[in-house]
Amino acid sequence: MLPDSDALEALHERIRAVLRQLNACGSSRVTELTTLSELGAIAKEWLRTSASLRAVPNVNTANIDEIDSLMNSVLTKTTGRSRASNYYSSLDQVNKRFIPEVLVPLIKAEGSPDQVSARQLHTLLAPHLLPEEVHYVDEASRCLTLQCFRAAIIMLWSAAIARLHRAIETLGFAAFNAASAAASSRGGGPFNRLTKSLSITSLPELQRTRDFDIIVIGMELWKYDLQTFQELDRLLGTRNDSAHPGTLQPTALDVQQFATKLQAYIFQPIRP
Repeated sequence: MLPDSDALEALHERIRAVLRQLNACGSSRVTELTTLSELGAIAKEWLRTSASLRAVPNVNTANIDEIDSLMNSVLTKTTGRSRASNYYSSLDQVNKRFIPEVLVPLIKAEGSPDQVSARQLHTLLAPHLLPEEVHYVDEASRCLTLQCFRAAIIMLWSAAIARLHRAIETLGFAAFNAASAAASSRGGGPFNRLTKSLSITSLPELQRTRDFDIIVIGMELWKYDLQTFQELDRLLGTRNDSAHPGTLQPTALDVQQFATKLQAYIFQPIRP
């Protein structure tokens, strides 16, 4: 995901506010701790953000490097007692360059179809995600913006499996093993395709368990029906097709539909 333009506009306003304070100080040394703290906080926030700005289309990375240098200078000066004019000189250059070199390219990029798709993906899934799942969805969003649609599908499926693993841990391995035995006792497909004598006692064993086995046993654990299983099995097939060589060429719409089904069948109904 790109950095948020609203957050950067807020940072720009903080820069302008502290410039007004520095201007009032003239050439005297800055000793007020709140001003020094704000100067350091502004510089740190910029330096944390600038790396992601380099991925913004039409942003000149040389300009970002130069602003980095100015902000690094501000941060370094806060360890001493520099004159207000020294801080002002660096920050004023940043202020003058901020809108044309940072905000305008970022706002334009936010309007691109790929960025819109990435934001829609977050809006759809974010209310239902656990903290450890957010990282997978963030990666899927980045893949969307780069038009790496296969990779986005793989990351979304990883988030879904992370949810199922967490839910199984909450229920306990004994409950999983009992559900596995019950599923194995059923006749016909898909139960006849389960790994035989499947029994686990630890998270590493669960992590080595086939995704297919988990979604079959899920019919016993979470009481979803055969139609839901079949939808999940198709999603697993899409994930596998995305992960292996072939002619599959998913689109941004395919990724959105994949995410919508995961939201409906896993993230929303299955809670740890």
